[in-house]
Amino acid sequence: MASGFNLNPVTTANAGFNFGSSITTTTAAPSSLGGLSFSFPSVTSAAGSTAGTSLFSAPPAKTTSTPSVFPSMQPGITSVATTCTTSSTSSAESMSFRQLEELINKWTLDLEEQEKVFINQATLVNAWDRMLIGNGEKITVLNDSIERVKLDQQRLDHELDFILAQQKELEDILTPLERSVEANPTISLQQHADLEREHMYQMAENIDVQLKRMAEDLKEVIDHLNTTNSNKAANDQVSQVSRILNAHMDSLQWIDQNVAVLQKKLEETEKLYEVHKKEHQKTLRLVMD
Repeated sequence: MASGFNLNPVTTANAGFNFGSSITTTTAAPSSLGGLSFSFPSVTSAAGSTAGTSLFSAPPAKTTSTPSVFPSMQPGITSVATTCTTSSTSSAESMSFRQLEELINKWTLDLEEQEKVFINQATLVNAWDRMLIGNGEKITVLNDSIERVKLDQQRLDHELDFILAQQKELEDILTPLERSVEANPTISLQQHADLEREHMYQMAENIDVQLKRMAEDLKEVIDHLNTTNSNKAANDQVSQVSRILNAHMDSLQWIDQNVAVLQKKLEETEKLYEVHKKEHQKTLRLVMD
């Protein structure tokens, strides 16, 4: 007993009533279906007499020639020609061409469905890939912005250190000047110069106090911005850093203006000191003479 597809030549004997005719069933040469071979039965019926005279005589033999059921199903399928003399049924183990066609149609539909599923999955993968690429570019831009902010912050720290060093140097210069003024004899011009110097020194102290206050205010503003924007997204952090840098830039501009004013005042003070020193030396020469 065979199972599955039977694609080999099969010879069967027809069962049932025999009315004086012998029926022989043979199969034609197998045809190729894309590499798969199958065969169609060719039935030949010949009328003849058996022993003696029969009560019932069979009808005359009817011969019909039938062309291939499907001349060309697809490339690679050869034409099949069968000659049928009587209608007979094939064996239960062989596969009919209709069943094969139904299986091929079913496989084609399954293949199309799988193709649609594959195309949908490929589309989703492409969309996710584009999303990942876009997010990677955004992360790269954000990283570059953070690096620039770090460099600006370092530059700002260096400038503040330079300002503090200049302020300390200025204090070191003013200290011996104050001592020398205190050691000189008091005269009217000297008192006037001392008053001017004291006024300039007070202005320098006021500017220093204002600078310290500005630094504290700036620190409070930064802390406030960090507190209010702590729950925001990374993009908002970039804007926060921008606002902080803007505040730093405004502070540096204000400091630069005040430093220029202070430098001008110090130059005027040095000029007054040189004038006072020359007059004092002249007075001492007159006193000694």
